[in-house]
Amino acid sequence: MASTPTFLSRLKLSDPDLALLCVPAAYVDCTSSISDLDEADHSGKTPHLLSLVVTDRVMAVNKDKSPASWGGRVITSMAELQEKQYPFWKNVGRLQLEVADDTGRIAYLNSFAPWGWRTTPIGSKVHFLGTVKRFGEKLYVEPGAEQPHSGAIGGIWARYLGMPGRVTGEAVTGAVHAVLDKEAAYLKSERHIVAAMQLDEAGVLACVQYDLSEIAEGVPVFSTLRELLVALHRPVSVAAGERALQLAQRIDAASIRTAARTQSKRQPHRDAPLIVPDQQVLDLAAKQAETLTDDQRTAILGIASALRSPIPMNGLIPGDVGTGKTLAFLLPAIVAHQNGASVVIMAPTIILANQIAKQIVRRFAGEIRGVERVEAGKKIRNKDHILVGTSGLTSACSKAGIVPNVLVMDEQHKLSVQTRGALVGPATHVIEATATPIPRSLATVFFDGMQVFTLRQAPVVRSIKSHIVDVRSRGAVTRAIRETIAAGRRVLVIYPRVDSAEITKKAKASKEGAQLDLGAITEDATRTAQGVVAAAETFEQAFPGKVVALHGLLSDDEKDAAIQQITSLEKPLAVASVVVETGIDIPDIGLVVIRDADRLGLSQLHQLRGRLVRNGGAADFFMMVESIDALEDAALERLMACKLTTNGFRLAEIDMKQRGFGSYVDDSQTGSSQGVFRLTKIAPADFLGIATATAAAGEPGAADVEDANEADALMRRVHKEVEKLRQAVAAGESPVARAEPASPGKLPTPPGSFKPRSPAAAPVTRAAQPTPQVRPTPAAPSGQQLGFRLLPARPEVRAPASPTPVVGRFPAPASRTPVAPPPLPPGAIERIRAGFDFSAAEPLPAPTAKADPVAVPGFPPRRAFPPRG
Repeated sequence: MASTPTFLSRLKLSDPDLALLCVPAAYVDCTSSISDLDEADHSGKTPHLLSLVVTDRVMAVNKDKSPASWGGRVITSMAELQEKQYPFWKNVGRLQLEVADDTGRIAYLNSFAPWGWRTTPIGSKVHFLGTVKRFGEKLYVEPGAEQPHSGAIGGIWARYLGMPGRVTGEAVTGAVHAVLDKEAAYLKSERHIVAAMQLDEAGVLACVQYDLSEIAEGVPVFSTLRELLVALHRPVSVAAGERALQLAQRIDAASIRTAARTQSKRQPHRDAPLIVPDQQVLDLAAKQAETLTDDQRTAILGIASALRSPIPMNGLIPGDVGTGKTLAFLLPAIVAHQNGASVVIMAPTIILANQIAKQIVRRFAGEIRGVERVEAGKKIRNKDHILVGTSGLTSACSKAGIVPNVLVMDEQHKLSVQTRGALVGPATHVIEATATPIPRSLATVFFDGMQVFTLRQAPVVRSIKSHIVDVRSRGAVTRAIRETIAAGRRVLVIYPRVDSAEITKKAKASKEGAQLDLGAITEDATRTAQGVVAAAETFEQAFPGKVVALHGLLSDDEKDAAIQQITSLEKPLAVASVVVETGIDIPDIGLVVIRDADRLGLSQLHQLRGRLVRNGGAADFFMMVESIDALEDAALERLMACKLTTNGFRLAEIDMKQRGFGSYVDDSQTGSSQGVFRLTKIAPADFLGIATATAAAGEPGAADVEDANEADALMRRVHKEVEKLRQAVAAGESPVARAEPASPGKLPTPPGSFKPRSPAAAPVTRAAQPTPQVRPTPAAPSGQQLGFRLLPARPEVRAPASPTPVVGRFPAPASRTPVAPPPLPPGAIERIRAGFDFSAAEPLPAPTAKADPVAVPGFPPRRAFPPRG
């Protein structure tokens, strides 16, 4: 066997003949070309296959932007230029060639690779993909970055793009073309596909061609894998190539399914069965303060049954935030520990590991032998205790010779594949819990590769309203923060960065004739993105003694102290980084504001929203961006999806549809399973189509298909709502998304939520009562958003709120005795009657500076973005 080229080894192909498993990225019809420029689109937007003749006229420009010359004369002839030797050519930076169509119409082509034209015969016809654009009376043609090879002219060009930074498209093209005519290459590739699918040839084709009744006329049906491979690399039409590429992606999805099942399949082991009686688990659950949901009870008993099996479990607990995943894995794990099993619990962050350890002590102090919080780099003191830690547990357990009977990984989407597998022995039961499954985990769920214990019910009722706002609404956000703190609740303000940073957007301006310019005009738009540290200082000025900063650069003790201050309400306003994303359990957070929310992913937004009202109740969630009308569609769709649903499974589906699955060639977060083909861009539809087909055949998968269909419906709604918001912003309306009307049966809106108030409402007069009365929420008047009236053009100055004690929602009055207004200065009435002439009056004392209610701590005014065109 010939040695494998380096680039093929990077694609994990052991044999050069298997290069046929590298799929093209796209197909281009090169069967006919345009040789009459009048037939081309002159806007410069539509690519064409052009066939033009190279004339003898040329303009050469040196790298210093001076005209290329010889003997004091500017060179204008291609023939004269081609006579020059390399020392002359190395100084040429650009050529502008004159090309002509069959009618003699002239166009100009700019090339920044002059050396490539040194051997092109004058009068020869060149073929290339390019665009045509008119500037005045002249036409300019611009070749694309990728050009078909000579053999593709007159047929269908299969484009291979490779992998940026690892494998070039040219290398893949050469490797594929080297084996296109080798019989052995087809035989090896066919055997490779059959082995990966664990089906015969007919079974493979039947598995992926499940939509024969839906395909369009002219799309081929393949009866052998040889036909599919030929169509993949040498299609007779673009439709045939695209169909072959579609089936290759489905084969990849099905082979990943097979690999996932194979990887998840565990062999029986004599040490695997553990003593975990159902009644002992239920008795332990009865001692907890919570009442188990039906989902929790089913999951707990299912896990207990799996722990008693001689086949080690690979279990997944996918559950939305707040569905009680921690209790679901702790109860059977604690019972296993009580009966002699070794239990290790791994978390992605120190904060979450500390929280789990404290929760075990609080719940099960009298039921267990002990809990040891294993710190990175330190030895394990007691092997009989339940061990809790972060990724440092792998080395600590390895040094202590510990292979756990039960390994629990909380928030598994934050842990790498290698970390998750380092502690797994032949008899280890593995339980993974996650609120936002990564694509690999979601694919594994689809294809029954793991035992799945899904939690959809929440043990407490939570009502969270999500809103999209920008800096034009920062005054409303500040009022919400003040109101929430005054009500004795906690506020969390999150910044994507710890330190402030300058963010620069660069846009290239174009003008008539720009194609002839060697340089480009660049416009910079710079703003300051505030970080946690600077924002905490700003908030401290507005809320003295009430602010605490929480971020990843703090020491463990500082983080614990900060969380304790928040929990005890000593400092109810936390300015934090995304370190609080995973599992941080701070009670009764009534308001979360995320600054620069467009810089976070969908799963992060959903996790951060999960910090709200963990023990039940109502709260508000604000995603604040710099300018809604300046957001890209993908970012705004992400925020809108988060606003429209709190269902983590739907959001995980949408996240998967937006990001795709990437290329399965390494142990990246998208999974360690290797598909049979290389360079495929597998779409969720490929997995879901296989799931639909297998569900129709009686295999699991129907529920997942239903979930995916609901996610599609949600995405369609997202697109509609984004368009409405775009139109509202373009019309000059407030960018703040409207709050949905409260429906019957919802929890009462707590302080900090946005309740509409009528501008004509009379002042509230309350008699002394043991408990405050909650007034019904009036309908929002026209022009109000989120219960706040729109900010005026000029900020109105209000008197600062008096520091009176708070009773329920409303501040208790300090006194009911009317307060007489202060007396006017001597002579004031006379001056007023004299026509407001204060020129002769004595100067009045300077007024005491008052806080501007529109100025928002932590959200300094930024430059205004122009409206979308």
